[in-house]
Amino acid sequence: MKIYKSIEQFLNSKIEIDNFIPTMGNLHEGHLSLIDKAKENTGNICVSIYVNESQFNNKKDFDNYPITLDLDVKKLKSKNIEYLLIPNKFDIEKFSNPFNIDYAPSYLISDLCGKYRPGHFLAVIDIVHRFLQIINPKNIILGEKDFQQIFCIRELISISKQETNITISPTIRNKHGLALSSRNAHLSNEEKILANNIYGSLILSKDLFHKGSSINEITEAVYDFHKNSLIKLEYFTVRDLKTLQHTYDGDLIALIAAYISDIRLIDNIIIRSNA
Repeated sequence: MKIYKSIEQFLNSKIEIDNFIPTMGNLHEGHLSLIDKAKENTGNICVSIYVNESQFNNKKDFDNYPITLDLDVKKLKSKNIEYLLIPNKFDIEKFSNPFNIDYAPSYLISDLCGKYRPGHFLAVIDIVHRFLQIINPKNIILGEKDFQQIFCIRELISISKQETNITISPTIRNKHGLALSSRNAHLSNEEKILANNIYGSLILSKDLFHKGSSINEITEAVYDFHKNSLIKLEYFTVRDLKTLQHTYDGDLIALIAAYISDIRLIDNIIIRSNA
């Protein structure tokens, strides 16, 4: 595995990247599953590790983000990827142009998680825009857990006319259903057990839908499910799978964001799909 800490060095090597996986490090099995998904495509794999401060709404979250670079490198070597890029902010800004916010998909970045994390998705779009300029990959591999982020990056690729395909990798869960996330490391053992109920309420929403409950009834049931819990819902909603809008005549996805103490967790489940 070739490690690049200089973007200039990376560019001078004139590598053509087939599969690109952007990460912020602190790698877990969810991240590593993206590599397995990338291997279903042809060609080489490049992973980036860069903690993008701009996408943190809370500076405390940024300051507390776990840095485990040595362990990350070992995990990536064990997966036999070809390239690892570990750039710094100055390098990224020097070798790329910012995203033009005049083209920002406001209907998307201000909805769902964007409603509660103003500026977050614009920062995500900007950093991915910069990486796509630098790396110019054939494919970018993204996790299904961050479903709204996939939509944002899809819009970015369309807006910037970038010839990069998106490969979506399924959410990886523990044996009780909790979606793997770097934020889980901040939960106590008791809180991790409690957090399994987030996925439990998504399963409930799917079961209710297939029993004929209306979207309003499902939403009310999920809020009731957590009403007396230490899990505090930020939102639960059912949306169109292909547009993320409030239309219910096609495939559907349920999305949730919740807090346990001050740790924010997100998840989703497809409740109807003809695919």
